[in-house]
Amino acid sequence: MRTPVLDPEEIHVWFVALDRIRVTEATDILDDSELRRATGIRHRAGRFRYLSAHLALRTLLAGYLGVVPQLPRFERRCPDPDECGGCGAGKPALRAGPWPEFDINLSHSGSAALLALCRAPGVVGVDIERIRSHFDWSRVPAVGPSGRVAGFRTWTGIEAVGKAAGTGLRDMAAIGPPEPGGIRRARLPGDVSDWYVSEVECPDGYVGSLATNRPGVTVRTYHWPPIDP
Repeated sequence: MRTPVLDPEEIHVWFVALDRIRVTEATDILDDSELRRATGIRHRAGRFRYLSAHLALRTLLAGYLGVVPQLPRFERRCPDPDECGGCGAGKPALRAGPWPEFDINLSHSGSAALLALCRAPGVVGVDIERIRSHFDWSRVPAVGPSGRVAGFRTWTGIEAVGKAAGTGLRDMAAIGPPEPGGIRRARLPGDVSDWYVSEVECPDGYVGSLATNRPGVTVRTYHWPPIDP
């Protein structure tokens, strides 16, 4: 598969069909920390999702970097290192290497995953959720009373902003109504910076959102493994 060129003014989002990935290759591609993390996941389905998603991450990222999938290494970057003293928590990030600096983010749910990439200094966060029946969003103050699908869309936007900023759900973003083009602005508590949230097109049964600090960026969506014509 030929990897597309990632323009500095673009974000690439990959929808990954996890049930089409062979996890037998995991021990040859994932590093020791990833394999230990997978071993610690008790449920077989969860362990399979983790292995499949990280195999996809390494395979696709290797294409952009022009290296073998085993080479990239990752670290966690705390958004407030001066306060936490390097606690080892925070947003997963690609370590510096002989390649351009990318910001990456990964999310998985059910049998699907989303991987987003952009060039620094842009940052990106992504979230995907399998739509569950009879979910009462009125129990979630950050979303409030909402239709089932609309509630999942808002929630994935909140998650995507937290992942882009590296704060997780410690501080939940307030997301505004859709603007022309479908973009929704969001802000984290105590922060005057705008985040830009857009919906990611997903197959039936899933919703996904992407958040970035860059207005007007072009988002391109791909599928992996490729869909047969």
